[in-house]
This record gives sequence, C-alpha cells and structure tokens, in this order.
Amino acid sequence: MIELIFPKKYSALCLKSAFFGFFAHTGFVRGLQEIGFKPAIVTGSSSGAMIGALYATGREMVDFESVVLGLKKKDFWEGNSLTLLGRLLKKGWNQSSGVLTGKATRKILYPYLGNKKFSELPIKLGIAVSNLSKNKRELITEGNVLDAVMASIAFPFLYEVQEFQGQEFLDGGIGDGEPIKELILDPSIDRIVIHQINNNRPVSKNMMKRALDASVQIIETETEDLKTLLAKEKGKKLIRLETNTPYLSPNDFSKGKFALAEGRGTAYKHKAEILGDMELPIFGLFN
Repeated sequence: MIELIFPKKYSALCLKSAFFGFFAHTGFVRGLQEIGFKPAIVTGSSSGAMIGALYATGREMVDFESVVLGLKKKDFWEGNSLTLLGRLLKKGWNQSSGVLTGKATRKILYPYLGNKKFSELPIKLGIAVSNLSKNKRELITEGNVLDAVMASIAFPFLYEVQEFQGQEFLDGGIGDGEPIKELILDPSIDRIVIHQINNNRPVSKNMMKRALDASVQIIETETEDLKTLLAKEKGKKLIRLETNTPYLSPNDFSKGKFALAEGRGTAYKHKAEILGDMELPIFGLFN
C-alpha cells in the first residue's frame, strides 16, 4: 500500500570512461559492495563499461581483482612489432583502423562474460558506444554483453573498429563518457552515483596533442553541465565522486594496485553520501 502512494525509487551507478581506468573502477565497485550499496542499474563507458559488465554478472568484484592486477601488456597486445606490421600490410592502409584486433582482450573477458545476454544479468546494464554506422552515441541494453563491451572499449587507433550486428563501433567515451541521460529520464531512478577518474595523465609536449586533449575536455565539461541542469529539472540527485590515481599506460601497470586501492577508498570515504538517501520518502514526512 505504501508503494502505491509513494512509488519506490531506485539508485543507479555510472562508471565513466577513463584511460586504463579499470583498476580504479574495480576498487570502487568492490568498495560499494562492501558498504552495502546495491544499485538497480549500472551504466558504463569504455573501461567503465568493462567493469560495469563484470559487476552486473552479480559476482563479487574481489573475484576479478587477481585478473586485473595480474594483467600484463603481453596479455592483450597480440604479438610483436613484426606481427603488427604484417597485419597492417595484409589489410592495407585503407582497411586498417587500429593496432589491436581485440581478440586477445575478448579472450581475457570471455571466462567471465561468455555469451551472456543483457537480459540474463541479475543487475540491469547499459553500455555506451559510439556507433560509426549511424554517426551517433547509443546506450546498448540488449544483445550480447561481450560484443557491447568490446565496442565500448575500442579506443581509437589502439583497437580496430569493432563490428557486430552489421554495424561499426568505437570507444563509448568518444560520444558519451558519462552515460546518465537515460538514468535521468527514467522516473524510477531518483539518485545516480557517478564514479570518475583523474588519472593524472601528463600534459603532452606536442601542441596538436595538447589542443586535442583540451578540446575533448571542454566538450566533456560542457556536456556534464547540461546533464546537471537536466537532472535538477527532473529532480534527480547526482553524486559525482572522483578517484585520483597514478598515471597508467599500456607499458606500465605497476601502479595499478594503488589505483585499485584508491578507488576502493573513494567508496568508503563517501559511504554516508552514497547510502544516505536510500530510505523510502514516507519516513521523512512525519519527522
């Protein structure tokens, strides 16, 4: 009867895109599990999509930590310089779109995601991708989970353009590094916990590279402001939490354990804020 008068509202979790952010995201989600936060839905982009998908399987994140912390470049790099050059020559310059095919990465994730469909997951999941065939950002919520993850983590020039269902995809962070639009518009969601990562990436000495990085950041900031305004209009609470980590690159994951620990610490540090408003609204009416 209470829920008929005051429909139950749910919390959601968004894991933002971040360059090799899967260490911090893993730690953060483990921390969320330990403090008792249980979102009704999780969305993710790029590295956030990968960890969000693993989380949505319902398993404890501690089960994945050994895989994440044990990751080496050779596990996903697919050969050496000669084999990479050979693949480039075989495909031709016009048909090449990235250094890695993604097959090795898929092999790493397959034991955990297999051929799972979105509909089979115990936690609802949405994965942001950049659909090159349609020239638009999309949030995938059905079909094969691993295919969607591979599309979302396909960082330009590092991974080849990923193809499935007859369409071409690249990294979700290109179109939307913070996929919360659908969450804001969902009337059943009233609060959204968002995890973002500052990976302290060094400022490039190359002017063109600096200009590109700054342009991306400007667009991201403006888009974030617009989402904040939309959330306010819809009466949704956004809880943006940031984890600062050491810089990580494909050549050096040695500080990954520190990034993971920092992510876990972020969840504990903000426990009260994360869990604070999870009661039914009726309890506050008679205070």
